[in-house]
Amino acid sequence: MNKNVREARSTDVAEIMKVIDAAKRIMRQSGNMNQWGEGYPSEAVIISDMEKHGSFVIEDADRIVAYFAFLPSPEPTYSKIYNGKWINDTLPYHVIHRIASYPEAHGIFSTIMDFCFSHDSNIRIDTHKDNRIMQHNIEKHGFINCGIIYLANGDERIAYQKLNDKPMLHKKSFQELTNDELYELLRIRSEVFVVEQNCVYQDMDEDDKKSVHLWLTVADKIVALARVCPAGTHMKEISIGRVITTERCKGYGKQIMFHAIDTAKDHFGAKQIDIEAQKYAKGFYENLGFRQSSDIFMLDGIPHIKMSLNV
Repeated sequence: MNKNVREARSTDVAEIMKVIDAAKRIMRQSGNMNQWGEGYPSEAVIISDMEKHGSFVIEDADRIVAYFAFLPSPEPTYSKIYNGKWINDTLPYHVIHRIASYPEAHGIFSTIMDFCFSHDSNIRIDTHKDNRIMQHNIEKHGFINCGIIYLANGDERIAYQKLNDKPMLHKKSFQELTNDELYELLRIRSEVFVVEQNCVYQDMDEDDKKSVHLWLTVADKIVALARVCPAGTHMKEISIGRVITTERCKGYGKQIMFHAIDTAKDHFGAKQIDIEAQKYAKGFYENLGFRQSSDIFMLDGIPHIKMSLNV
């Protein structure tokens, strides 16, 4: 099945309710007699999801075959958990609610997980104690049973959480960066290049405005970053710079460089990529295919070499 995930529209409500009715029938046939009773989830609930931009459908050949809600924290019913504790109760998270699909639609849960974890690495979900099918899918995908939560109406639910340690790539132009994203990237650059290396220099420059900025996050924490500058800005050729890993010896530096090289090729059409590498990092960049193309020179009081990669 060729599945497509998209945000739901108001014109989808009738089709979504058909999917929900089908999901209820599956619940009853599997012995789950109490979940989603008394008209829940209603059209009003679905519309509320839409208003929060957290309403999604899965299509196959332009036919809606599944529905789910994917909403940012906080989830009020998760403020208290009993008979256990959350894996992490400090980081922002997303919550998945109201998963429903037709019985003939296979691989839906995996599709939802792929979509959701491409947007957040910290996700919570809950389900009814009688929903064995959902419990199986949740646990098969690596979620941890954290305890019991209670809905606003007092109903009990088993609560799960998963922190995905696979780095997430973020890639934006300067104009696309949010204030918080820009602040965090500049804060880390200043922390490493100015404070840690005891080097007084102007980190922020006009090249930032023309560059593509990349960073990797694990559980919403930046673990590596870089920028790709077009030709004629920082260097004569297309270049990669401001490369930092905040957690060393985990391969994040190599990963961000691979993404930066791909961006230089795909976004700027690079045939050659240049870098100004600190001399101590020569071996790291040689392992990526870069070759020294200049003598040692001093830049902001630190020995550097120019290195180039033909792509």
